[in-house]
Amino acid sequence: MTSPALAWPPRGSNAAVALLPWAIGLVTAIDYFDNALFAFFASYIAGGVNASPDELVWASSAYALGAVLGILQQHAWIERLGYRRYLAVCMFAFAVGGVGAALCDSSTQLTLARAVQGYFVGPMLGACRILIQIGIPPARRAKALKAFMVLIVFGGALAPIAGAFLVTEFDWRWLFASTAPVAALIGLLVLWTLPDIGDVEPHERTEPHYIAYVVFALAQAALQVVLTRSHFELFTGSPALIGLTIAGVAGLAWFGWQQWQHPAPLVRLHALRNASFRIGLALYVVYYYLSTGFSYLLPRMMEGGLGFTVGNTGYFTGAASLATGLLVFVYLKYSARLARKKWLIVTGFGIAALAAWWLSKVTPQAGREALLVPLLLRGLLMLFVVLPVANLTFKPFAAEEFAHGYRLKNLVRQLAISFATSTVIALQQHRLALHEVRLSESANPANASFMQALDSLTRGFAAAGHAAGEAHAMALGTLYRTLEQQATFMASLDGFTAMAVIALAAGIFAAWQRTID
Repeated sequence: MTSPALAWPPRGSNAAVALLPWAIGLVTAIDYFDNALFAFFASYIAGGVNASPDELVWASSAYALGAVLGILQQHAWIERLGYRRYLAVCMFAFAVGGVGAALCDSSTQLTLARAVQGYFVGPMLGACRILIQIGIPPARRAKALKAFMVLIVFGGALAPIAGAFLVTEFDWRWLFASTAPVAALIGLLVLWTLPDIGDVEPHERTEPHYIAYVVFALAQAALQVVLTRSHFELFTGSPALIGLTIAGVAGLAWFGWQQWQHPAPLVRLHALRNASFRIGLALYVVYYYLSTGFSYLLPRMMEGGLGFTVGNTGYFTGAASLATGLLVFVYLKYSARLARKKWLIVTGFGIAALAAWWLSKVTPQAGREALLVPLLLRGLLMLFVVLPVANLTFKPFAAEEFAHGYRLKNLVRQLAISFATSTVIALQQHRLALHEVRLSESANPANASFMQALDSLTRGFAAAGHAAGEAHAMALGTLYRTLEQQATFMASLDGFTAMAVIALAAGIFAAWQRTID
C-alpha cells in the first residue's frame, strides 16, 4: 500500500535513513553518467563494433525508444512493485544490459543492448524526482533535492575522466562493463534504504492502456526510423520514409487525443495548458540539444582535429566540468535570493553561445590554454539553464500534477537527446565530406605546395631506409591523414558555429517570454 510522505516509514538503521537521499540521487547519476559516456566516446564505441555513423545513430535511437516506452510504463510498474523494488529492478536490469553491451561484436547487438538499457534507466530521472517530491516529507525534501542535484552534476562531469581511463588502460568494452557493478551496488543500496511505498492494491491500479501503448510504440519507432534515415538519404525521394512519417504522425496524434480524453491516462497532457510549462519544455529541449552537441563535438575536435590523446581529452574536459560543477554548491546556497531567475536562463544561453563561438574560432595549433575558458563556460550551462528552468517550469503544480508533468518532461528529454545525437552526427558527416572534397582538390600535381610536401616526406622516408616505392606510399598516407585531420577539425568548427547560433536564438527566445520570471 502507498504510504503518504508525511508518514514516511524509516527502513532499517539510522544510517539507511541518512543514505536514502543519496541512494535516490545515485540512481539518477548513473543515468547521466551513462549518457555522457556514450556521447563523449561514441567514436570509440562505433569503432569497437565496426559501426558506420548511421548505425551509431540506430543505437542512440534504440536507447531513446526504449527509454520513452519505459517512461510510459513507469507508473504501472510502480503501482505493482512500489518505488523500492522498481528502482532496484531497473538498476539490476541496467547492469545486465551493460554486460550485454560490453560483449557486443556488431552494431545490431549494440542497438539491442542499448534499447534494453534505455528501457530500464531512461525513466530513472523522472521516477526519482517524483519520489522526492511526493514521498519525502517537506522537512527533509530540501536536503534530498541538494543531494539529487549534486549527484546529477558530478555524474555527468566524471564520465569523461572515467571513460578516458577505461579506454586508455583497457578498451571500449569497459565503458559499459564498468557501469554494471556500480549499478548493481546502487540497486542493493536502494533495497536497503528505501521504504515500501508506491504500490497499490490490484483494484486501485490504473488501466494498462495496451492498445494505446502499442500504437505509441509503433508510431515512435516509425518516426525514429525516419529521423535516422533522413540524414543519409533524400526524404522526398523515398516513398517509404514519407509513408512512415505519415503513419507515425497519425499514430502519435491518435495517442495524444486518446490520452487527453482518458480520465486516467498513461501520461497526462493537460499540463501543456500551462504556458510556463510549455516554455519550460522548449528551453529544456534546447539545453539537452546543446549539451549533447558539446559532448559529441568536443572529443571530435580535440582528438581528431587537434591531435589530443583520448586520455588528455577526457581528463582535461572532465576536470573543467568538475571545476564548474563545484559552483552548484554556490547556486544551492544563494539561488533562493534571486527573485527573477529568467535572467539567469538568458545569461546561461548567452554563456553557451559564447563558449561555442569561442570554440569555433580555435586554430589548428591551439593547446589546452586556448580551450580552458570555453570549456569552463560550457560547464556553467547546467547551473544557469537547467536548475532555474526546473524551478520555473514545475512551480505551479501540486503533487499529482507534478508527477505527470515531470514524466512528460522526461519523455521530451529522451527524444531531445536522440534528436540531437542523430542531427549532430549527420551534420558532422555532411561537413566532413564537404571539407574532404575541397581539401582533396588541392592534393594534385598542379599544386606546387602539395608536390613539395610529398617530395620532402618521400625523401625523409627514403633516408630512413625505406624503398622508393614504399617511401612514396608512406608519404601519400601521411598527407592523407593530415588532410583527414584538417577536414575533421573544420567540420567540428562548423558544428560549434551551429551550436552558437542555436544558443543565441534560445537566449533571445527566453528573454522575449513574459510568462516566466
